[in-house]
Amino acid sequence: MSATLDAKALPSLQQADLDAATLARLVSDIQRLAVVDEVLLKGADASMASTQRRTLAEAVDALQQGLVMGVQVRYRYQGQSWWDTLLRAPQGIRLVRITHDLEAAGSR
Repeated sequence: MSATLDAKALPSLQQADLDAATLARLVSDIQRLAVVDEVLLKGADASMASTQRRTLAEAVDALQQGLVMGVQVRYRYQGQSWWDTLLRAPQGIRLVRITHDLEAAGSR
């Protein structure tokens, strides 16, 4: 393995801070338009993600109530795999999104 990373090999990363209305639209869009593969809950700073099954709506509700520190939803949309991580932040909810091209991954 090379000591340097090829930037083209790294998936694209996006970040945004969401208010309650934007978060609600995001959840609705994912539920209507995507295939959700997995929803993970992140507890406190030192705890691992929970493997307990939750719907996206249940997980986001727990996040908004302060019961969990973060939520990761892994879903498929338009030939790509998306991993959205939602984290509690002072200004609302921070979205960190990473995408993987499923078609390119299948051709490697």
